[in-house]
Amino acid sequence: MSLLTIIQNVCAEIDLDPPTAVMSSADPQVRQLQILSYRAGKDLLKDHDWSALSTTRNFTATGAIPEPTEPPADFQRFVANSVIWNTSRLWQLNGPVEPQTWERNTILNSSPVPQLWRMLGGKLAIFPNDVSEGMRYEYVSKYWIAVNGGTTYAENWANDTDTARFPEDLVELSLIWRWKRAKGLDYGEELENYERAKESAVGADRAAQPISLSMPNRCEVPDNYWPGIITV
Repeated sequence: MSLLTIIQNVCAEIDLDPPTAVMSSADPQVRQLQILSYRAGKDLLKDHDWSALSTTRNFTATGAIPEPTEPPADFQRFVANSVIWNTSRLWQLNGPVEPQTWERNTILNSSPVPQLWRMLGGKLAIFPNDVSEGMRYEYVSKYWIAVNGGTTYAENWANDTDTARFPEDLVELSLIWRWKRAKGLDYGEELENYERAKESAVGADRAAQPISLSMPNRCEVPDNYWPGIITV
């Protein structure tokens, strides 16, 4: 499926003539659908940490505060419950800390262990930031579009053959109710259908259940378990 097929499918649903092209079309109806499809995708991006958009970021600390190139250009937000790891020292950084804690430690030039982190001016700040140490975190990319269905990603449609990186049927369902709302038509049923489909897709995209890493082994043997025989 692509931008063109999304618009064609939606046109068939709402009783419009399906276009043969989208990005080059001068038809105001097609242009409106293209704009609404972009808004549909942006809202889906905000609604869930889609696994297809979750990205692991590894970088080497420069020592600068904040890091000049972190996070990267496609950064939307940190994944839920995300932590930043110092892979050189094998510990999790404390943060994001509030401004008072940050100021107190930086002014006193303390050496907190583990290190602290927060966002400053849209950039990742680490204190103390030691040169050449490895860092790692996960984030959600805002590049939800695959250019021509390939491995180059973008934030907005550019070609009729571009595809969405999350379920495209959700883009279609979202586009239908948005179009009806824009035309002043009743869209309650279409919105309900979309919300149900989105809930199902989000549930399928999540992990089945959280895994505890605090147990001694995968069989989850309790701490007070003794496998032998006590002889008095």
